[in-house]
Amino acid sequence: MGKAYSSSMNAEPPSSSALSSLWQQIRAVLDLVLDLSFKRFVTPHLLRMLYVLSLLAALFYAVSWMFTGLLGFVMAPVALLFYLIIARVTVELILAIFRIAEHLAPMADEPVVRPVSKRGSFTEPMR
Repeated sequence: MGKAYSSSMNAEPPSSSALSSLWQQIRAVLDLVLDLSFKRFVTPHLLRMLYVLSLLAALFYAVSWMFTGLLGFVMAPVALLFYLIIARVTVELILAIFRIAEHLAPMADEPVVRPVSKRGSFTEPMR
């Protein structure tokens, strides 16, 4: 029974390219989630999926709002467009923050080199 369970977890997915791509993405996210050293970020990978899900929800809401009357028919596309812009900017800001963090992390490991101050410089105290 234990062997059947472990073989089902390590089993290769069907040969379809879409399914194998999805399977690889799921395994990559699980590897990131289970990384206890916290050297890699999970949020950028999950953010894309959450962005797509929020767009689908906004589209569904806008379409249902369009059938409430003339005002809804006019305002739903405008509200959807506004939401699309706000959601995209928010996701880009979050991703920019994570990219900055990823680029700064190697710099934190480098030793700090301070320049030697010259006599009479502004940083030297007066006597």
